[in-house]
Amino acid sequence: MSTATVSLVEIAAEWRTARRLYPFYSALIREFQLDVPHSKELENPVDRPEPQVLERVQKWFAEVDRHIQVAQISRNTFFYRNFKLSATLRALLLRHLPQDRKDENLREKLDYLLVQYFAAVTPHHPHEANVRAAEVLEALQPVLGHMELRQYPWSKELDKVADAVDNCATLSELLESGLVELGRNTKSSLGESYFQPAALIEVTRFNFRLRLGFFRLMHSDLHAIRKAVQELESMDVMTVDCREAGLGSEEPLATLRTLCQQWKKPFREAYKAGQSFRQLGIVRNILSKKVMARWAKRAKDSSAPLQGPAVVAPSQPQAAQLEPVLPTLPEAEAKNGDGDHSHFSNVEQVLEIISEQLFGSKQKTTVSTVSIGESKQVLASWEVDAFVRGGDDAFCGAIQRAVGARALLFESKEKIKRGHANRLAEALDCAHIQAAIIQEQVAKAKDKGDIDAAVSLAATAKRLLSVIAETENLKA
Repeated sequence: MSTATVSLVEIAAEWRTARRLYPFYSALIREFQLDVPHSKELENPVDRPEPQVLERVQKWFAEVDRHIQVAQISRNTFFYRNFKLSATLRALLLRHLPQDRKDENLREKLDYLLVQYFAAVTPHHPHEANVRAAEVLEALQPVLGHMELRQYPWSKELDKVADAVDNCATLSELLESGLVELGRNTKSSLGESYFQPAALIEVTRFNFRLRLGFFRLMHSDLHAIRKAVQELESMDVMTVDCREAGLGSEEPLATLRTLCQQWKKPFREAYKAGQSFRQLGIVRNILSKKVMARWAKRAKDSSAPLQGPAVVAPSQPQAAQLEPVLPTLPEAEAKNGDGDHSHFSNVEQVLEIISEQLFGSKQKTTVSTVSIGESKQVLASWEVDAFVRGGDDAFCGAIQRAVGARALLFESKEKIKRGHANRLAEALDCAHIQAAIIQEQVAKAKDKGDIDAAVSLAATAKRLLSVIAETENLKA
């Protein structure tokens, strides 16, 4: 191959990377109103080979880089709507890694981008704290290149911090422990050595363990809040004073349930201790105290002794730092009229049940079994990923809702077999709707050339259609 041909190949590759990154950078300018004009060269559909044109393109990227902070990258909504998330992350990393100005801003960006890239290409369960350095090395080779693993004295310090995070019981405990700051200070103390590829392997492993810890604790708090909301509603309490959390003095429980749904959106802040996480812990404490106060009042007002409710303690509690635990509904109140324990009637409720079980489970297998009322559902590895790892909203949402519709339909089948009341017609209608939606996502994935996504979506669609066919035969 001639020098001229090699040069043209390199120019074409540079343009491909630039065009992949431009929508992301352009969205940053729009969303945060950065004082940088859009690139005329990149808005022009023609790839020009002149060196001066490519030089202007690179200068434009560098100018935007100087204006953006890591928090803006993490909050860029386009970043999470982009179907090719791992490809965009890879392009961003290949742009930032060779930069000469190795300052704190670059360190924070690499911190964030590397852990997000690793999460995008390597799924893990939130309880899986044992993340191996060799696994990180293999996953990051496309951006860091081939290298040998190295042992650093500071790696043990980071491991101690990550182990301490694994022992935290709530987000409040973690945020008040100073562990996040301790880990950040350790990384900052590395200076220039932080940017060595082998060091970035250890740093990313640590950051990912923190990310898993935040996932686990966030879902533990959300589970406790939902339980408390159910308990208070059963006591005819409709509002709670949440001023301590920056909310209203008579905050409706329905609003808190909605907030839980918003907090469950894809985890974008990685391991940073944002104000929203502090708010989550405060809300949990407020509801916990309210529930315990109501139970104490009910016991006092009752003429006969009242047996205390079962309690749900935070996972891995610390003896000296336990916050008030949340009671669950007594068994007699939890049953409905015909003795059926299931309280779900739509896909959203089923998705909550599945999410709680997956994030509460300590299984480390990629395939998981969840219980839905009287039935059990086996979730494939890509279906588990769609719940616990998140990612593209359309892709994961389609799989989640198809799984939920499948579970709802399967439960209706089981109820028929046991002679219980059921809503088979409603479940079938829901399943047909979700089957159509997921087929649409299969087509979109194929159009975008994402074969992995198309295969996963098609496999879940096939499983749903199979249950639909079985149910319709049973109905007939």
